[in-house]
Amino acid sequence: MTAMTAVPPTPPRSRAASLSRVSRPLAHQLDWNLLRAFLTIAEQGSISRAADVLHRSQPAISAALKRLEQQIGATLALRTATSFRLTEPGQILLRECQEIFNTIAQMPRLLDGGGDSLVGTFSLRLASHIVSDLIDTTIAEFHRRYPRVTMDISISPSSQIVEDALNRSVKVGIGLASVQHPDLRYQHLYREHFGFFCGPLHRLFGRTGLTLKDLEGEKAVSFRVFTFSDWVQTIGALNKRANLAVPMVGISDHLEEVRRMILAGMGIGAMPIHVMERDERDGLLWRLPPYEDAPAIDVHLITNPKVQLGRIESAFVHLLTSAVQAKPLSERSYPPSLAGAQRRPRARRAS
Repeated sequence: MTAMTAVPPTPPRSRAASLSRVSRPLAHQLDWNLLRAFLTIAEQGSISRAADVLHRSQPAISAALKRLEQQIGATLALRTATSFRLTEPGQILLRECQEIFNTIAQMPRLLDGGGDSLVGTFSLRLASHIVSDLIDTTIAEFHRRYPRVTMDISISPSSQIVEDALNRSVKVGIGLASVQHPDLRYQHLYREHFGFFCGPLHRLFGRTGLTLKDLEGEKAVSFRVFTFSDWVQTIGALNKRANLAVPMVGISDHLEEVRRMILAGMGIGAMPIHVMERDERDGLLWRLPPYEDAPAIDVHLITNPKVQLGRIESAFVHLLTSAVQAKPLSERSYPPSLAGAQRRPRARRAS
Protein backbone atom coordinates (compact mmCIF):
# COMPACT_ATOMS: atom_id res chain seq x y z
CA MET A 1 0.00 0.00 0.00
CA THR A 2 1.41 3.40 -0.94
CA ALA A 3 2.10 5.63 2.04
CA MET A 4 -0.04 8.76 2.17
CA THR A 5 1.44 12.12 3.06
CA ALA A 6 -0.47 13.91 5.79
CA VAL A 7 -2.08 17.17 4.79
CA PRO A 8 -0.97 20.00 7.12
CA PRO A 9 -3.74 21.85 9.00
CA THR A 10 -5.32 24.61 6.96
CA PRO A 11 -5.55 28.06 8.57
CA PRO A 12 -9.20 29.05 9.22
CA ARG A 13 -9.17 31.95 6.77
CA SER A 14 -8.00 29.79 3.86
CA ARG A 15 -10.06 26.66 4.64
CA ALA A 16 -12.78 27.38 2.06
CA ALA A 17 -10.26 28.26 -0.62
CA SER A 18 -8.28 25.13 0.14
CA LEU A 19 -11.34 22.89 -0.11
CA SER A 20 -12.30 24.57 -3.38
CA ARG A 21 -8.84 23.89 -4.85
CA VAL A 22 -8.96 20.19 -3.99
CA SER A 23 -12.63 19.59 -4.84
CA ARG A 24 -12.13 18.79 -8.52
CA PRO A 25 -9.39 16.13 -8.22
CA LEU A 26 -11.02 14.84 -5.04
CA ALA A 27 -13.99 13.52 -7.02
CA HIS A 28 -11.63 11.33 -9.02
CA GLN A 29 -9.21 10.37 -6.24
CA LEU A 30 -11.51 9.77 -3.30
CA ASP A 31 -12.02 6.20 -2.15
CA TRP A 32 -15.81 5.98 -1.80
CA ASN A 33 -15.43 3.21 0.77
CA LEU A 34 -14.05 5.88 3.08
CA LEU A 35 -17.37 7.72 2.87
CA ARG A 36 -19.22 4.53 3.81
CA ALA A 37 -16.91 4.06 6.79
CA PHE A 38 -17.39 7.69 7.86
CA LEU A 39 -21.17 7.44 7.53
CA THR A 40 -21.22 4.38 9.74
CA ILE A 41 -18.92 6.00 12.31
CA ALA A 42 -21.09 9.12 12.44
CA GLU A 43 -24.36 7.19 12.69
CA GLN A 44 -22.99 4.87 15.37
CA GLY A 45 -21.23 7.65 17.24
CA SER A 46 -18.30 5.37 17.93
CA ILE A 47 -15.39 3.83 16.04
CA SER A 48 -15.73 0.57 17.95
CA ARG A 49 -19.45 0.23 17.16
CA ALA A 50 -18.79 1.14 13.53
CA ALA A 51 -16.13 -1.59 13.41
CA ASP A 52 -18.69 -4.13 14.66
CA VAL A 53 -21.26 -3.04 12.05
CA LEU A 54 -18.74 -3.17 9.21
CA HIS A 55 -17.10 -6.37 10.50
CA ARG A 56 -13.66 -4.76 10.51
CA SER A 57 -11.08 -4.06 13.18
CA GLN A 58 -11.08 -0.82 15.16
CA PRO A 59 -7.60 0.17 13.89
CA ALA A 60 -8.80 -0.28 10.29
CA ILE A 61 -11.84 1.95 10.86
CA SER A 62 -9.77 4.55 12.69
CA ALA A 63 -7.26 4.55 9.83
CA ALA A 64 -10.09 4.96 7.29
CA LEU A 65 -11.34 8.05 9.14
CA LYS A 66 -7.83 9.49 9.24
CA ARG A 67 -7.34 8.86 5.50
CA LEU A 68 -10.62 10.58 4.71
CA GLU A 69 -9.66 13.59 6.83
CA GLN A 70 -6.37 13.78 4.95
CA GLN A 71 -8.11 13.68 1.57
CA ILE A 72 -10.78 16.20 2.59
CA GLY A 73 -8.25 18.47 4.28
CA ALA A 74 -10.37 18.96 7.40
CA THR A 75 -10.87 17.39 10.81
CA LEU A 76 -14.20 15.56 10.72
CA ALA A 77 -14.49 14.32 14.30
CA LEU A 78 -13.08 15.08 17.73
CA ARG A 79 -12.58 11.92 19.74
CA THR A 80 -11.15 11.00 23.11
CA ALA A 81 -11.25 7.84 25.18
CA THR A 82 -14.69 8.82 26.51
CA SER A 83 -16.29 11.06 23.88
CA PHE A 84 -16.91 11.41 20.15
CA ARG A 85 -18.45 14.34 18.28
CA LEU A 86 -18.47 15.61 14.74
CA THR A 87 -16.93 18.94 13.84
CA GLU A 88 -18.84 21.40 11.65
CA PRO A 89 -17.18 20.02 8.47
CA GLY A 90 -18.05 16.53 9.74
CA GLN A 91 -21.72 17.45 10.16
CA ILE A 92 -21.81 18.90 6.63
CA LEU A 93 -20.17 15.80 5.18
CA LEU A 94 -22.59 13.56 7.11
CA ARG A 95 -25.60 15.24 5.48
CA GLU A 96 -24.04 14.87 2.04
CA CYS A 97 -23.12 11.21 2.67
CA GLN A 98 -26.68 10.42 3.77
CA GLU A 99 -28.02 11.92 0.55
CA ILE A 100 -25.44 10.08 -1.58
CA PHE A 101 -26.22 6.71 -0.04
CA ASN A 102 -29.97 7.35 -0.16
CA THR A 103 -29.61 7.99 -3.90
CA ILE A 104 -27.60 4.80 -4.32
CA ALA A 105 -30.22 2.83 -2.38
CA GLN A 106 -32.92 4.09 -4.75
CA MET A 107 -31.06 3.20 -7.94
CA PRO A 108 -32.64 -0.24 -8.53
CA ARG A 109 -36.16 1.22 -8.42
CA LEU A 110 -35.07 4.25 -10.44
CA LEU A 111 -33.56 2.12 -13.20
CA ASP A 112 -36.53 -0.22 -13.16
CA GLY A 113 -38.95 2.68 -13.64
CA GLY A 114 -37.13 4.44 -16.47
CA GLY A 115 -34.80 7.40 -16.54
CA ASP A 116 -37.54 10.05 -16.27
CA SER A 117 -39.02 8.75 -13.02
CA LEU A 118 -38.18 10.32 -9.68
CA VAL A 119 -37.86 7.99 -6.72
CA GLY A 120 -36.98 8.93 -3.18
CA THR A 121 -38.13 11.23 -0.41
CA PHE A 122 -38.97 14.93 -0.67
CA SER A 123 -38.66 16.84 2.62
CA LEU A 124 -40.75 20.00 2.87
CA ARG A 125 -40.75 22.26 5.93
CA LEU A 126 -43.84 24.42 6.52
CA ALA A 127 -44.93 27.00 9.05
CA SER A 128 -48.00 25.80 10.95
CA HIS A 129 -50.61 28.07 9.37
CA ILE A 130 -49.73 27.57 5.70
CA VAL A 131 -53.12 27.21 4.00
CA SER A 132 -53.17 27.93 0.27
CA ASP A 133 -54.76 26.25 -2.74
CA LEU A 134 -51.62 27.31 -4.63
CA ILE A 135 -49.53 24.95 -2.50
CA ASP A 136 -52.20 22.25 -2.35
CA THR A 137 -52.55 22.06 -6.13
CA THR A 138 -48.76 22.01 -6.51
CA ILE A 139 -48.50 19.06 -4.13
CA ALA A 140 -51.29 17.27 -6.01
CA GLU A 141 -49.61 17.84 -9.38
CA PHE A 142 -46.22 16.82 -7.98
CA HIS A 143 -47.68 13.54 -6.71
CA ARG A 144 -49.45 12.93 -10.03
CA ARG A 145 -46.20 13.34 -11.94
CA TYR A 146 -43.94 11.54 -9.47
CA PRO A 147 -46.05 8.97 -7.62
CA ARG A 148 -43.00 7.08 -6.35
CA VAL A 149 -41.68 10.04 -4.38
CA THR A 150 -42.52 9.94 -0.67
CA MET A 151 -43.38 13.39 0.67
CA ASP A 152 -42.14 14.15 4.20
CA ILE A 153 -43.81 17.32 5.50
CA SER A 154 -42.80 18.71 8.90
CA ILE A 155 -43.92 21.81 10.80
CA SER A 156 -41.66 24.44 12.35
CA PRO A 157 -41.85 28.12 13.30
CA SER A 158 -40.85 30.39 10.43
CA SER A 159 -37.82 31.57 12.40
CA GLN A 160 -36.62 27.96 12.72
CA ILE A 161 -37.11 27.36 9.00
CA VAL A 162 -34.86 30.35 8.29
CA GLU A 163 -32.24 29.15 10.77
CA ASP A 164 -32.26 25.61 9.37
CA ALA A 165 -32.05 26.91 5.80
CA LEU A 166 -28.97 28.87 6.81
CA ASN A 167 -27.29 25.83 8.38
CA ARG A 168 -28.34 23.76 5.35
CA SER A 169 -30.45 21.23 7.24
CA VAL A 170 -33.54 22.44 5.32
CA LYS A 171 -33.46 22.64 1.53
CA VAL A 172 -37.02 23.77 0.83
CA GLY A 173 -39.14 25.69 3.33
CA ILE A 174 -42.29 27.80 3.24
CA GLY A 175 -42.91 30.41 5.91
CA LEU A 176 -43.20 34.05 6.91
CA ALA A 177 -40.34 36.47 6.49
CA SER A 178 -40.47 39.95 8.00
CA VAL A 179 -36.70 40.27 7.75
CA GLN A 180 -35.11 38.67 4.70
CA HIS A 181 -31.68 37.23 5.42
CA PRO A 182 -29.19 38.24 2.70
CA ASP A 183 -27.79 34.69 2.47
CA LEU A 184 -31.16 33.14 1.58
CA ARG A 185 -33.42 33.26 -1.46
CA TYR A 186 -37.08 34.28 -1.02
CA GLN A 187 -39.89 33.86 -3.53
CA HIS A 188 -43.19 35.53 -2.73
CA LEU A 189 -45.91 32.87 -2.87
CA TYR A 190 -49.06 34.47 -1.52
CA ARG A 191 -50.51 37.07 0.82
CA GLU A 192 -52.82 36.43 3.74
CA HIS A 193 -54.76 38.87 5.90
CA PHE A 194 -55.14 38.59 9.65
CA GLY A 195 -58.04 39.56 11.89
CA PHE A 196 -58.88 39.31 15.59
CA PHE A 197 -61.12 36.45 16.75
CA CYS A 198 -62.62 35.37 20.05
CA GLY A 199 -64.25 32.13 21.19
CA PRO A 200 -67.75 31.34 22.56
CA LEU A 201 -66.60 31.81 26.18
CA HIS A 202 -65.43 35.36 25.58
CA ARG A 203 -67.61 38.32 26.63
CA LEU A 204 -67.42 39.85 23.14
CA PHE A 205 -68.58 36.73 21.31
CA GLY A 206 -71.66 37.44 19.16
CA ARG A 207 -71.58 41.20 19.72
CA THR A 208 -71.96 43.47 16.70
CA GLY A 209 -71.14 47.12 16.15
CA LEU A 210 -67.80 46.81 17.94
CA THR A 211 -64.87 49.14 17.31
CA LEU A 212 -61.17 48.74 17.99
CA LYS A 213 -61.71 50.77 21.16
CA ASP A 214 -63.82 47.92 22.59
CA LEU A 215 -60.75 45.65 22.54
CA GLU A 216 -58.64 47.91 24.75
CA GLY A 217 -57.15 46.03 27.70
CA GLU A 218 -58.35 42.63 26.51
CA LYS A 219 -56.17 39.62 27.22
CA ALA A 220 -54.55 38.21 24.11
CA VAL A 221 -52.86 35.12 22.72
CA SER A 222 -50.50 35.06 19.76
CA PHE A 223 -47.93 33.24 17.68
CA ARG A 224 -44.46 33.23 19.19
CA VAL A 225 -42.94 34.54 15.95
CA PHE A 226 -45.12 37.65 16.25
CA THR A 227 -44.42 38.11 19.93
CA PHE A 228 -40.64 38.11 19.54
CA SER A 229 -40.21 39.96 16.24
CA ASP A 230 -40.70 43.49 14.94
CA TRP A 231 -43.27 42.97 12.18
CA VAL A 232 -43.97 46.22 10.36
CA GLN A 233 -47.71 46.94 10.01
CA THR A 234 -48.61 43.39 11.01
CA ILE A 235 -49.70 41.57 14.12
CA GLY A 236 -47.41 43.29 16.61
CA ALA A 237 -48.50 46.68 15.34
CA LEU A 238 -52.16 45.60 15.36
CA ASN A 239 -51.92 44.47 18.97
CA LYS A 240 -50.52 47.87 19.90
CA ARG A 241 -53.24 49.67 17.95
CA ALA A 242 -55.88 47.78 19.90
CA ASN A 243 -53.98 48.47 23.14
CA LEU A 244 -54.30 44.85 24.25
CA ALA A 245 -53.16 43.79 27.69
CA VAL A 246 -49.53 42.77 28.15
CA PRO A 247 -47.97 40.36 28.64
CA MET A 248 -49.73 37.81 26.43
CA VAL A 249 -51.66 35.16 28.36
CA GLY A 250 -50.72 32.51 25.81
CA ILE A 251 -48.25 31.97 22.99
CA SER A 252 -47.50 29.06 20.68
CA ASP A 253 -45.58 28.24 17.53
CA HIS A 254 -48.58 26.42 16.05
CA LEU A 255 -51.87 27.73 14.72
CA GLU A 256 -53.81 24.80 16.16
CA GLU A 257 -52.69 25.68 19.69
CA VAL A 258 -53.36 29.41 19.34
CA ARG A 259 -56.83 28.45 18.10
CA ARG A 260 -57.25 26.13 21.10
CA MET A 261 -56.46 28.96 23.53
CA ILE A 262 -58.93 31.28 21.78
CA LEU A 263 -61.68 28.64 21.97
CA ALA A 264 -60.86 28.13 25.66
CA GLY A 265 -61.63 31.79 26.30
CA MET A 266 -58.11 32.69 27.38
CA GLY A 267 -58.08 35.77 25.19
CA ILE A 268 -58.53 37.14 21.70
CA GLY A 269 -56.01 36.38 18.97
CA ALA A 270 -55.07 37.44 15.46
CA MET A 271 -55.50 34.60 12.99
CA PRO A 272 -55.47 34.23 9.18
CA ILE A 273 -58.99 35.22 8.14
CA HIS A 274 -59.28 32.66 5.34
CA VAL A 275 -58.11 29.81 7.61
CA MET A 276 -60.73 30.66 10.23
CA GLU A 277 -63.68 31.03 7.83
CA ARG A 278 -65.03 27.53 8.53
CA ASP A 279 -64.84 27.99 12.30
CA GLU A 280 -66.60 31.33 11.90
CA ARG A 281 -69.39 29.73 9.83
CA ASP A 282 -69.73 26.93 12.38
CA GLY A 283 -70.13 29.39 15.25
CA LEU A 284 -66.86 28.45 16.96
CA LEU A 285 -65.13 31.78 16.43
CA TRP A 286 -66.34 35.36 16.21
CA ARG A 287 -64.63 38.00 14.07
CA LEU A 288 -63.69 41.19 15.91
CA PRO A 289 -62.60 44.61 14.61
CA PRO A 290 -60.85 46.00 12.72
CA TYR A 291 -63.05 44.84 9.86
CA GLU A 292 -61.30 47.17 7.42
CA ASP A 293 -57.56 47.59 6.94
CA ALA A 294 -56.79 43.98 7.92
CA PRO A 295 -53.01 43.50 8.21
CA ALA A 296 -51.39 41.65 5.30
CA ILE A 297 -48.53 39.19 5.68
CA ASP A 298 -46.56 37.64 2.84
CA VAL A 299 -45.58 33.97 2.74
CA HIS A 300 -42.40 32.94 0.94
CA LEU A 301 -40.63 29.93 -0.49
CA ILE A 302 -37.28 29.92 1.32
CA THR A 303 -34.15 28.25 -0.07
CA ASN A 304 -30.42 28.62 0.35
CA PRO A 305 -28.67 29.48 -2.94
CA LYS A 306 -25.49 27.85 -1.63
CA VAL A 307 -27.27 24.49 -1.36
CA GLN A 308 -27.58 22.51 -4.56
CA LEU A 309 -31.09 21.12 -4.86
CA GLY A 310 -31.49 17.52 -5.93
CA ARG A 311 -33.72 16.43 -8.81
CA ILE A 312 -36.67 15.92 -6.50
CA GLU A 313 -36.42 19.31 -4.76
CA SER A 314 -35.82 21.04 -8.09
CA ALA A 315 -38.92 19.41 -9.59
CA PHE A 316 -41.13 20.65 -6.75
CA VAL A 317 -39.67 24.16 -6.78
CA HIS A 318 -40.16 24.33 -10.55
CA LEU A 319 -43.82 23.31 -10.26
CA LEU A 320 -44.48 25.79 -7.44
CA THR A 321 -42.70 28.61 -9.28
CA SER A 322 -44.73 27.92 -12.41
CA ALA A 323 -47.95 27.98 -10.39
CA VAL A 324 -46.99 31.35 -8.86
CA GLN A 325 -46.10 32.86 -12.22
CA ALA A 326 -49.40 31.71 -13.70
CA LYS A 327 -51.46 33.71 -11.18
CA PRO A 328 -51.48 37.45 -10.49
CA LEU A 329 -51.15 38.51 -6.86
CA SER A 330 -54.88 39.20 -6.67
CA GLU A 331 -55.48 35.46 -7.15
CA ARG A 332 -52.82 34.62 -4.57
CA SER A 333 -54.32 36.75 -1.79
CA TYR A 334 -56.57 35.47 0.99
CA PRO A 335 -59.40 36.11 1.48
CA PRO A 336 -60.01 37.14 -2.16
CA SER A 337 -62.29 39.98 -1.05
CA LEU A 338 -59.28 41.78 0.43
CA ALA A 339 -56.98 41.29 -2.57
CA GLY A 340 -55.30 44.57 -3.38
CA ALA A 341 -56.77 46.33 -0.36
CA GLN A 342 -53.40 46.69 1.37
CA ARG A 343 -50.00 47.58 0.16
CA ARG A 344 -47.50 44.76 0.15
CA PRO A 345 -45.67 44.51 3.51
CA ARG A 346 -42.15 45.81 3.27
CA ALA A 347 -39.76 42.96 4.00
CA ARG A 348 -36.46 44.26 5.37
CA ARG A 349 -33.09 42.79 4.58
CA ALA A 350 -31.13 41.59 7.56
CA SER A 351 -27.89 43.46 8.06
